[in-house]
Order: sequence, then structure tokens, then C-alpha cells
Amino acid sequence: MIQLSIIIPHFNSSELLKKLIQTIPYDSSIQVIIIDDNSNENEKQKLNKLFINDNIELYINDSSVKGAGACRNIGLKKAIGKWVLFADSDDYFTDNFYSIVKNYFDLETDIIYFTPTSINLNDGTLAKRHLPFKERIIKYINNPTLETENILRYRFSPPWSKLIRRDLISDNKIFFDEVIASNDVMFSTKVGHCLKRFEVSQEEIYCVTRSDGTLTRTMNKQVFNSRLKVFISYNNYLRKRISKNEYKNLNIYGAKYLRMALNFGLLKPVDVYIKLKKQNIRIIDSKFLNPVRSMRVLIDILLKKIKREKLY
Repeated sequence: MIQLSIIIPHFNSSELLKKLIQTIPYDSSIQVIIIDDNSNENEKQKLNKLFINDNIELYINDSSVKGAGACRNIGLKKAIGKWVLFADSDDYFTDNFYSIVKNYFDLETDIIYFTPTSINLNDGTLAKRHLPFKERIIKYINNPTLETENILRYRFSPPWSKLIRRDLISDNKIFFDEVIASNDVMFSTKVGHCLKRFEVSQEEIYCVTRSDGTLTRTMNKQVFNSRLKVFISYNNYLRKRISKNEYKNLNIYGAKYLRMALNFGLLKPVDVYIKLKKQNIRIIDSKFLNPVRSMRVLIDILLKKIKREKLY
């Protein structure tokens, strides 16, 4: 009987995918689903050599939409396990991760949040990508309040390092956004909203890698626009479903989008500012929230941009 389905989108990273597969034990209770996002021919040939076990299934993204979101949705349709884990093809599972997660298979719960870790691929040193999510888990364990619970539900956007009951996903018809960036934000938000019971563990089952050239490290206008659009949708979704006080305590604000907008000219931050204000989204941390300060933040960002351009 399949207990666990592991869903892995892949694109042109077969060597790293091989390392990930090697961290998954061959077990008849595990279904490994790899969805290739139309890699180049050389990578496809390498992919075929990785399938040494009959619990590994390979599918091609034959949808009209490219990206991890579309691949993950294909994986969800193929999954038959009681539980689901997600992994990125350049990450890997920690030693003995399966002996940890299988202890939760018989629990009457919807999600188990595990503490992730991360490394720098270039030198193997500890990275910082996992730290915000580790901090949220520790805060909940030390102080399990509605506020720290909601931060886990709504501000743990990556799909990895969570053991999710597949019925929670299928019963609520939850899928990934098929967008170029931030495809996982609404998925994790909806899962967080729909769950009824959850567990939190300090045990590590997943290692996130950090390297140059990945989508999380690069930014172009198309990627930025996608992230901004999802951020606005995320805010609107929460406002309709949780109380004003709960939303306020999440302390969601859009200053980082103003900073990122500087990469696309002086007018882009103004455009972003207008969009955020129209949606009534905070610009800065609520501790400093007032209209005058918000405008000063925008002016300061523009002045720094002008000064930087003059230097070059």
C-alpha cells in the first residue's frame, strides 16, 4: 500500500535530481513522481538512467503552461499515497527522513510542519534560506497561540518540509497557480486555511539548497510582475477569510516589492505603490504604519535609486 507520494518538478538539473533520489529509500510504500518540464535532450537522456527503481515514475509536462506549478499539478493528479511530500529537484532529504515521517502516518491530522535546513551548494556551508521558516516553527512550539499558529498557516509559503494528507488537497480542490513565479504561495495559503488539525516538529527532514541562477535568486520584470500579482491575490484571499485582527497580526506589508521595483526604472516603484494602495495593502511594517511615513519610504527609495544611477 502506498503511504507516501513524493512530487518533484524537474528542469535541466539531472545531476542534482540524482542526489535527491539517492536520499529517498526504495520502499514499496513510497511513490516517487518526477515531472520533467521539457528539459533539453541531453538532460532527458540522463533522466532515463535515473530510474533504477520501480517506485519512481516519470511524466512530462504536456500542458500548455511551463513551470513548477503546472508540473506539481500533474504530480497531484498522479499521486495515490495517503500523504504527500513536495521536493525541488535541486534539494534533498536529510538522513533517515523516512523513519521520521512514517511515525506520523497513522495520526488523525492534516499537516505536519517539519523544521527545514539549508546549505550553500558552492561550498557546503550552512545557508540562511530555511531560517524564517525554522523561526516560525520554534515560535509556535515555544508559544502556541492563535497568532503563532496563523503565521504557520499563512506565512510558510514553500510546499516542502510539510507532510500533507492528500485528502486535504483533493477534497478542497487545491492546486498550484500555473504562473512563472510564486506558484506555491496560494497553494500553501489555501492548505493552511483548510486544515483542521496539525502537528509541528523540530526534526529536520528536508534540506534546501542555495545557488546562483535559480528562480529565487534571479529577477526579471516578468518574474517580478508574477510575484506582485500573487502577493496581491494572497492578501485579498486572507482578508475575505480571516478576521481583521488576525490579518493585522500577520503583519504583511509590501515594502520589499517597492525595493525590487527599483530594478526596472524610476516609474516602476510608483506604479507598484499605487497598486498596493488601491488594494489597501500596507507598505511598511505595521509598527511604523502611517501615510506620511509610507510616502517617505517611497521617496527614500526613489532618491537612493537616482543616487545609484548617478554613480554609474
